[in-house]
Amino acid sequence: MHPTLFIELRCEELPARFVRIAETGLRDAVLQLLNGIAHGAVRTWATPRRVALAVEDLAPARPEELSVVTGPAEAAAYRDGKPTPAAVGFAKGKGVPVEELILVDSPKGRVIAAQVRSGGQRVIDLLAQGLGDAILGIPFVHTMTWGPARWARPIHGLVALYGEALVPASVAGVAAGRETLGHRLHPGPITISGAEAYAAALRAHFVIADRAERELTIRSQLDAAAHALGLQVGELDLVDEVVDLVEWPQVVTCAFDQGLLHLPPRLLVESMGVHQRVFPLFSGDILSNRFLAVSNHPFAATDPECAATIAAGNAKVLGARFHDARFFYAEDRKKPLAVHGEKLARMQWIRGGGTMADKGARVGAIAEELAPRLGATGAAAARAGGLSKADLATQMVGEFPELQGHVGRLLAAFDGEPAEVSLAIEEHYLPRFSGDQLPTAALGLAVALADRLDTLTRTFALGLKPKGSADPLGLRRAAGGVVALLLHAGLRIELPLLLRIADRAGASASAGLDAAAVGALTEEQLAELVGFVMDRARAALAEPHATDVVNAVFASRDHDVVALAARCGAMSALAADPAFEALKTTFKRVMNITKDHTTTTFDPTALIEPAEQALAATFGEARDRARACAEASDFAGALHALVKLRGPVDSFFDAVLVMAPEPALREARLGLLSAIALEFRRIADFKHLN
Repeated sequence: MHPTLFIELRCEELPARFVRIAETGLRDAVLQLLNGIAHGAVRTWATPRRVALAVEDLAPARPEELSVVTGPAEAAAYRDGKPTPAAVGFAKGKGVPVEELILVDSPKGRVIAAQVRSGGQRVIDLLAQGLGDAILGIPFVHTMTWGPARWARPIHGLVALYGEALVPASVAGVAAGRETLGHRLHPGPITISGAEAYAAALRAHFVIADRAERELTIRSQLDAAAHALGLQVGELDLVDEVVDLVEWPQVVTCAFDQGLLHLPPRLLVESMGVHQRVFPLFSGDILSNRFLAVSNHPFAATDPECAATIAAGNAKVLGARFHDARFFYAEDRKKPLAVHGEKLARMQWIRGGGTMADKGARVGAIAEELAPRLGATGAAAARAGGLSKADLATQMVGEFPELQGHVGRLLAAFDGEPAEVSLAIEEHYLPRFSGDQLPTAALGLAVALADRLDTLTRTFALGLKPKGSADPLGLRRAAGGVVALLLHAGLRIELPLLLRIADRAGASASAGLDAAAVGALTEEQLAELVGFVMDRARAALAEPHATDVVNAVFASRDHDVVALAARCGAMSALAADPAFEALKTTFKRVMNITKDHTTTTFDPTALIEPAEQALAATFGEARDRARACAEASDFAGALHALVKLRGPVDSFFDAVLVMAPEPALREARLGLLSAIALEFRRIADFKHLN
């Protein structure tokens, strides 16, 4: 066994979202530096104030390699037995004396060559020379500059050990040593002897270095504290962030003024999670005024006075926000939601795209057009769409942006709007991200779809399509939302038609408001937008289905997202059949042999052999059955009808020569096979299957 390399980098507190970036970044940077050197398992640790790494069984040096590099021809390298400038230059470039050049045979004849040694660099030398730059090269979204260095946060300490040997490395002017610090309230110093003792040494100074262990500790403490109160914890997803805010998690039970519970529960819950990173508690579905905070204080669990101070501090900060919210909510309720919405005329949506008032008008118009297709009422959709952005002008949303939509729902209900309209105002923001929940009602679906279609059609009409990986307007997310909503609603509609409906309704609603926002999509822009959304559909369907299945289905160039998803499902089910390989072989042959044949019509009377006559008769029945099933969106049934042709097709190939010398016979046979290929392509093009 070779020694273990251990590195710890200590810094000012990292933002929670940076901790895992630093952890994986350190791992990638060090392994890249050690590229080509044999090693064993790699382990990492991370807290807000440190990232560390251990590389077990690390060979002491990069292996040496001897290679022969060829150069100019012998005739060009030597003249009268003496090396020419060509030989001298070649030797110098390879770092060998010209006297050590050798002659070797090559496909081009005798040439000179150099025996070049590579590798052999020692681990300690590589780290001493490159560790600092490797660490400073870890990519962060935002960085800080201090002194001559730039990193996520100022670096305070570096431990670098190879076995028992100290690696003479430095980063940002901080030289490597053997000491680190523990928790801020119990700092150390701590002498690190190696990776094996690292976690235990930090634990003795109130630091749990292992991220997974901290997460388990937080979850178990939350469960225990909630159980002791007879309540349940809400918003456990927050643990993923909180685990990177603390080094020694200690859960403290807190409470806010019970009189504040009359505020909308979601407002309280969102504020607890987003602004204070604390965990609400529930009794069933009813929010409690008790909540749990994850403290980083090492004595919060053992010192009641310390725990009480922490609880009081959290309650004070949270209470202040809640009292502000109560004031804003009371002020907002003094005006109808529609009156708040009048301020949208002074809020720009995007440059050249009109105001938020224009946006709301377009969403209402598009939703009204789509509503009947989704089982909703056009008038209700127009009303919900028109009010969908109104709460952006309220004080509540100004203070709590994460409540957009919810505040609109509350104020609409307070104004006496129908319940379905109020719900649609909130649900039109769904889904907010991939995998998010989706609208529960048809009216919410209509407004949500209208909002995203308006965003896409207006931005593409303005020439604002994403470039490269940049997408500042979130158009890929909007396109993904369209796909998710169509699949959720089961709405069978060709995408170009859907986009044209949205484009026409949106442009009509904008007329007379902001001329710059009225322009309709050109045919070229529409084609680009169709391709853009279809890319999102392909990505969405590639998650549950094999890539070749998705490629085969999309090769049909159909633009009905719901039908595409159903066909992918049918093909995936067929692919699970043990006979699928034989089926693929047969029908790929059909499609390959007819790829250059342009017509799918044929003269049945020209077919003379029993095998081809039987195939033609069987095909007619299978085609009618498959089309009826496809019309009912039963693509599994359509495939089942078509795959029954496999036996007759195999018999056909065994019995006849497709490319018969007689033109009429050849055309009839190719026409029959082309017609079969067409029916399969209505579902999937088998040529694209692996």
